[in-house]
Amino acid sequence: MTIIADQPQATKAEPGQVGGPLLATVRQALAETGARQAVIDEAVLAVASGQVHQAAATAVKEQGTHAVRPFFDCLDLVINHIVTGAPLTAAREAAEALAATPPAQAGHHPWCLPERCIPHRYDDGAVLTEHLGPAYTTELADGHEALRLRAELGSDENLLDYKASVFVWAGDNDGLSFDQDGLGRAIDNLDTFLDGLRHLHRVMGQPRAPKTEGQA
Repeated sequence: MTIIADQPQATKAEPGQVGGPLLATVRQALAETGARQAVIDEAVLAVASGQVHQAAATAVKEQGTHAVRPFFDCLDLVINHIVTGAPLTAAREAAEALAATPPAQAGHHPWCLPERCIPHRYDDGAVLTEHLGPAYTTELADGHEALRLRAELGSDENLLDYKASVFVWAGDNDGLSFDQDGLGRAIDNLDTFLDGLRHLHRVMGQPRAPKTEGQA
């Protein structure tokens, strides 16, 4: 007859105990070693913080929130360093890539695409350039109609302040021009709009409640 040793069971959270089985296990395991309460509290806080980060990072990656995804990617590398001792080389290189500013060609912005920039030559010999940079497009289509959106970075030396603007077009409509502050406000508005779309996406599958007898 083969005797099978009892297997350790995961600690279950008691009713009303916050944190779930993982935090309950951490509390119990540390208490059994005689650890001070302050150490137990610190360990539980670290595990809970990790759970929050994991949930946030998963949501960011699933929802495609590109603006903050590099931040969470770097945090994942730092967490891996703390847990495994892996060098932070990858995290440093990722941070440097995010912060890197490419050298500008003479007379151009660092973001310019010089082959697309348009020099305008005038009779007095002056050359004023229309600078063009990265452009992004997307299309919203329902199978019948499509709405095409385009955003492009640029600046024009014919303007007095020389500051860059982002031009946004929707279909064939006249475009909008945003300076840096205005674009920041537009991004905030679009973030709110996208959050609204995500809410609509979550609830749109909810079925209609049955009618009452009076409504039938």
